[in-house]
Amino acid sequence: MSWLSRDRKSVLILILSTVLSLSVQPFDSPPAQAQSVGERIVNLFRRERKQGSPSGRARGTAVRDEFCFSGTSQPLTALVSTENLETTVAEYPTFWFYLPWRRSETQARFVLFDQNQRLVLDQTMALPDAPGIVSVKLPETKPPLEVGKQYKWYFQVLCDEQERSRNPWVSGWVERVEASSELVRQLETLPESEQYRAYLEHDISQDALTQLALYRSVHAEAWMSLLDYFKLEEVADAAVTQLNPLY
Repeated sequence: MSWLSRDRKSVLILILSTVLSLSVQPFDSPPAQAQSVGERIVNLFRRERKQGSPSGRARGTAVRDEFCFSGTSQPLTALVSTENLETTVAEYPTFWFYLPWRRSETQARFVLFDQNQRLVLDQTMALPDAPGIVSVKLPETKPPLEVGKQYKWYFQVLCDEQERSRNPWVSGWVERVEASSELVRQLETLPESEQYRAYLEHDISQDALTQLALYRSVHAEAWMSLLDYFKLEEVADAAVTQLNPLY
């Protein structure tokens, strides 16, 4: 290598040193582990309330009287995020609750208002045969939710018709957003049982929850993670019931 200039020798030595140092770097350091689907679901519902976001009430009061005794330790619970403003791309989204009461003379009521406080829906429903997760789907006989608008909902259990203030209730907000072209593409390519992953990726919380609940037997681990977050793991194997209007 005597024919090489001093500068070229220095460059060659530097290159060889770099190659040798890379060749002995350890490969036993594992890469950072990606979040599991269950963790992503929980983080979506754990997100903090933004300043100025609408408020709601995700848990009902613990009622222990003759009119509304549930017999369980968990109160009426809305499956919503801490922020309490869920997003949907559906014209007629589905809402989810934990209902600690069973079928009796008691009924439930779901009310929806638009952002101008105009009544959109007011329907009464019978309770299921046993406590558990229930859903309320907006009926397609009503006008669809409008893109870019926020809606306030209330869900109440009618234990005492005479004194409504004693009835447990929860409330929250939902906003219909426009589905991005990427979300549409993903939904077209994914089987229906996997579509909740696309909604999850795009932070469409209401629809992610609905798809996960519908296919909870396929995604049992993610479903259990969600119920554990809401402290409802005891009803993981219970039936999920859609509440239908009485009239």
